[in-house]
Amino acid sequence: MSRENLVEVEFRHEDEDTLLADAGESSSIVEHLLSVQANRLQAGQPDSELRSLSHLDEENVKLLEHQVDAAHRALFEMGGKALLADEVGLGKTIEVGMILKEMHYRGTDDAVLILTPAQLAQQWQAEMLEKFGLDFTCNYDDDFAGFDGHDHIIASIDTAKSERHRSTVLARDWDVLVLDEAHYVKNEDTDRYGLLEQLSYDYAFFLTATPIQNDVTDLYNIISLLRPGLFGTREAFHNYFVNTSQETLVNRNELQTRLREVMIRNRREETDIDFTPRNVTTRTFTPSPAEQDLYEAVTDYVRTAYSEDQGQKLVLMMLQKEVVSSPAALKQTIERQLDVEDGRPAHADQLEQILEWVDAVEKPTKLEQVQRITKEARERVDMGRVIVFTQFRATQQSLLDTLSDEGYTTHAFHGGHSSDEKEEIVERFEEEGGVLVSTDAMNEGRNLQFCNVMVNFDLPWNPMKVEQRIGRIHRIGQEREVYVFNIALEDTIEEYVLERLYHKIDLFQQSVGELSEILTRMEETGRNFEDEVFERLVGAGSEVELENDFDAMAVDLQEQRDLAEKIEDFNGGVFEGFDLGASDD
Repeated sequence: MSRENLVEVEFRHEDEDTLLADAGESSSIVEHLLSVQANRLQAGQPDSELRSLSHLDEENVKLLEHQVDAAHRALFEMGGKALLADEVGLGKTIEVGMILKEMHYRGTDDAVLILTPAQLAQQWQAEMLEKFGLDFTCNYDDDFAGFDGHDHIIASIDTAKSERHRSTVLARDWDVLVLDEAHYVKNEDTDRYGLLEQLSYDYAFFLTATPIQNDVTDLYNIISLLRPGLFGTREAFHNYFVNTSQETLVNRNELQTRLREVMIRNRREETDIDFTPRNVTTRTFTPSPAEQDLYEAVTDYVRTAYSEDQGQKLVLMMLQKEVVSSPAALKQTIERQLDVEDGRPAHADQLEQILEWVDAVEKPTKLEQVQRITKEARERVDMGRVIVFTQFRATQQSLLDTLSDEGYTTHAFHGGHSSDEKEEIVERFEEEGGVLVSTDAMNEGRNLQFCNVMVNFDLPWNPMKVEQRIGRIHRIGQEREVYVFNIALEDTIEEYVLERLYHKIDLFQQSVGELSEILTRMEETGRNFEDEVFERLVGAGSEVELENDFDAMAVDLQEQRDLAEKIEDFNGGVFEGFDLGASDD
C-alpha cells in the first residue's frame, strides 16, 4: 500500500472561497458536496473527491459544510497528516469519521489506532460504528486481545503507554493514527509524548480545540509530532517567531504559511451552525435557621484551623464546599476528621458541635428546589429528562434517595463506575428518561444532546467546570432550547462566587475557549482560581471586607479578560486564514 493510492495530487481551486460562500446559501449539504466535487473533477483531479460520503446514512450523521471541507483538506491537501483544531462543539470527531470512512472505502486503513482519554474511548467506538459503520475494538471490550490482536483499535492513551502494552503498540506499523485531545501531549517530557514520538504510522490526525494553552510552545510540540522538522528546533522556533520581551508574535506570514500545511481551524462564528438558545436561571434561596447556623459554624472552624495549619488547606476547602452542598457530604468528612487513633484531634469540640448542627437540618433547602424543578420537567419535558450535577458522592446519594422516593426513574453516574457501566448508564437514561444525578466525572467529553435541562445543585468555584457541564447538552445535535438552573444559598460563599464572579465574566455566555483564555491568564500570574476564592474567604475579617474582596477579584477578572483579548490577538496572528479554506492573503 502506498500513499499514492490515497493522494495522487494536491488540489486547491482558486475560486474555492467563492464556492464555499455560495454553498452556504444552499439548502442541501448534498448539493454543496456535489458542486465541490464537480469542480474538482472539471479541474482534472478524478481521485481528489470524498467518494464514500454518498454511502453514509443521512439519518445517522448530518454532514456540515465546514466538516466536509476539513476532511477533504486533511486528506488531499495535507497528505494525510493534519491537526484538526476547530473550536469546541464543531464536530471534530465527525471530521475524523469522514476521513476514516474515506480511507476504508479506498482500502488504506489496514491498521488503525485511535488514542483517546480513558473516559471517551467507548464513546468514540459507538460513534464510529453508529454514524460511519466502522467497527473498532476497544481496550475495554471483553474480547480485547491486545494491540497486536486487532487491526482497528480504540484505546485509552494511558493504556497504550502502560508498561504492559507499550512494546506491542510500538512494534506495529500503523496505517492511521488518530489522537483525541492532543493538547494532553503538549509536554515533551511525558510518557505520552514519548510514546507518540516513537510510534510508526503513515497517516495521522490529531484533534484539539486548544492547540495553544499556555504559550506557543504547546503548538510547536504537538505539530512536531505530526510533521517533525516543520519548525526546526524548539530554540530556533522561538528565536524566529516569538519576541520574548514583548510577548508578541513576529514573522507571522511565514508561521501561517507553515501552519497551513498541517492545521485546520474553524470557529463558531464563521460557520453556518445555528446553535439553539441557552437559557440560564440562577436561583438563590434563604437557608433555614439550622442551615445558617451550620454554615457559620463550618466557616468559623475553617478560618481558625487554616490560620493555625495551612497544610490542611485541601480538607478545609472541601468542608467549605460541602456545607453548601448537603449535610450528608459534610457529615462524612467531619466524622473522618474525628476518627483518629491517637486521642482527640485538634478542635474536636468545634467538630462535634458541627455534627450537632448537621443533625438539626431536617430537609435541605436546595433539595426542595430540585424537587420543584424535576416535577415541572416531568410534566413538560420529553420523558422528564433532567441532569443534576453535584461535586460529592454523598450529596449524589441523598438526591437519588429523595427523588426515588418521589417515584422518579433515577440514574447515578460517577467515577467509580467502569467504562462499560458508564456507557450503559447513559443508554438507560436516554431510553428510560427520568433524572440522571452525576458527579463531575461526566463534565467533559460525553454527548448528551438528547437532554436539554440541567441543574447545577452545587457550583464549582472554577467556572470552567460549570461550562464543561453545560457543554454536555449544549452542542451540535441539540435541537431544543437548553435550560440551565443554578441553585445557591444566600449569604454563603456559593452566592459570592455566583453573583460577584460568574456574572462579572458573563460565564453563561462564554464559550469554553474564551473562558479558558481568561483563566489561563490568571494562572500564569500565579493564582489558581479556586485557591483565590478560598484565600479571600478565610482572610476576610468581616462581611463588608469579604464583599470588597470579591469585588476586587471581579476587577482582577476583568483585567485578565483584557489580557486574554491580547492573547486572542496573538493567537489570531497564528490562526488567521485557517477558517473554511481562507486564502493566503
